[in-house]
Amino acid sequence: MTDNIFNYAKTDYAKPSLFLGQKPGLFDTINRHYPDIWRLYKAQKSLDWDENEFDYSSCNADFKSCSRATWEMMIKTLAWQWEADSVASRAIAPVLAPFITSSELWACWQRISDNEVIHAATYSEIVRNSFDDPGAIIEEILRVEQAHARLERVAKAFADGYRASHRYALGRLPDDQATYNTVFMTVVALFCMERIQFMASFAVTFAICDTGLFQPIGKAIQKIAQDELEIHAELDRAVLANELATERGQRAFRECRDAIEALIEEVVDSELTWIAYLFDEGRELVGMNPERLSAWTLYCAKDVYQTLGLTTTKYALPGANPLKYMEKWLNISKTQASPQEQDIAAYKVGVMRRTDKNLIFDADF
Repeated sequence: MTDNIFNYAKTDYAKPSLFLGQKPGLFDTINRHYPDIWRLYKAQKSLDWDENEFDYSSCNADFKSCSRATWEMMIKTLAWQWEADSVASRAIAPVLAPFITSSELWACWQRISDNEVIHAATYSEIVRNSFDDPGAIIEEILRVEQAHARLERVAKAFADGYRASHRYALGRLPDDQATYNTVFMTVVALFCMERIQFMASFAVTFAICDTGLFQPIGKAIQKIAQDELEIHAELDRAVLANELATERGQRAFRECRDAIEALIEEVVDSELTWIAYLFDEGRELVGMNPERLSAWTLYCAKDVYQTLGLTTTKYALPGANPLKYMEKWLNISKTQASPQEQDIAAYKVGVMRRTDKNLIFDADF
């Protein structure tokens, strides 16, 4: 068990595996074999922000003055987003940690886990500051059973990973192909959640905000969307690409292909079911309808299929983006207002670089 804390006998510094390699020893930045993952780690650091950067007090009035349909759509969307990020904040690094044997990957996923805490805290702060009785809204959110069902398939994959990781950490699960396949499926599920489900959910939020309502919520969730699209989903993609280039990863894909296709279909179907529910009982949203939102969901799913090299699906996948307004919201610089108008959101930290190292300047004054 001491090897789980620090492996003094580690010999694979020259080429560690992302998963199920030799137990970690020194945190190594000398040998960098996954520069794409290290770049994403640094990018996530540069995007650091805080859940209290935005003043949500105006949203209290918006919730009181907007139509009942808009109120319900925003609440139901926030319900799933808050639930999903609560899961993500606790189920990425803790579940995958026993399997990770790469310094770069550990750095990136622990940073992303920290970022998911910010996301979950942001939804909590939105509710705390937008309602006179936040406690009542928590009860309202937890009653949205359709939101729980929407997350069910991904949550099951995380639960499988959770059980396997704890058994593996205790030495009760062997380092074999079956264990590796469980890890592989967990990463696929994470990719589905971040690339399909979150992106589909953001489309509803931004459609509402496009009407002029809930602007602070829109700016905060725009930061969340930037994290998910530019960092989180890209890390999932990079991990899968690296693993599919290995013999073990190719075998996992062959052995799990049916399960992978079923997982993606179940995620997409759950999204389409959610969309039908969202527009049920006469609920309407300006500039949006079930058909357009469904097309956007399939457009997001298309990226997952292509990343995994799956060319045959039961869906007719769109060839182009069916929601052009999403390009504006997902490119944070395109919606940046002046500081006098609202809180700024398009910035990065830690991006200054020294170019004067080892230079000597003449003191001519």
